[in-house]
Parts: sequence; C-alpha cells; structure tokens
Amino acid sequence: MSDRKPPKDSDLNPDLRAKTDETYGPDQQGRDPMETISSTGKEGREWPVIWIVVAIICVLISLFIFIA
Repeated sequence: MSDRKPPKDSDLNPDLRAKTDETYGPDQQGRDPMETISSTGKEGREWPVIWIVVAIICVLISLFIFIA
C-alpha cells in the first residue's frame, strides 16, 4: 500500500488543500448489503402476467384505432 504524500500548500486559497476523510478507518467494518434485503422469493412473480395483459390491451387498442 502506498503512503499518501503530505498535501502541498494551495497558492491562492488555503481551503483548497487536499483533505482525507478519516472518520472511518480500515478497522471499522460495516454490514453486508445483502443482509439488509427484505424481499421474498415469490415477490415479483406477477409482473410478467401484468406486462402480458398490458401488451394485449395495447395491441387491441391499436387494432381498434387503425381498423375502425
């Protein structure tokens, strides 16, 4: 791992110096994002049926508009 070089002074504005957020260090661990998922295995199974029904309705409306 490479060491960071000390930030050089900014010529015009001292607030523009490079800063490193050291709030969280490498010794702190977070939770695995996959542990926070609350969906079930059956959730979302009805969407293909909904899309088929919507597509059929759109085709019927299109046929009615263009043929009638």
